[in-house]
Amino acid sequence: MTLAEKLNKIIAEQNISKREFARRLGISENYLYILTGNSRPGTNKNKTISPALAKLIALEFGYEVDWIMEKPKKTE
Repeated sequence: MTLAEKLNKIIAEQNISKREFARRLGISENYLYILTGNSRPGTNKNKTISPALAKLIALEFGYEVDWIMEKPKKTE
């Protein structure tokens, strides 16, 4: 599961808007849309978050930091 998929899953499970999610984390909506969408296909730019932001998401919404930060496994 990619970071975008995880963030979208959290938003859906919390039954909140992306705007509310961004507000509660203190990040811009634009940054969240970059993280949760496919705004830059074929690149990993802005497809990762800092450990501090992952910890904030974990504390605010009750998810494990390790799960949020876990990189998707490559399939062969």
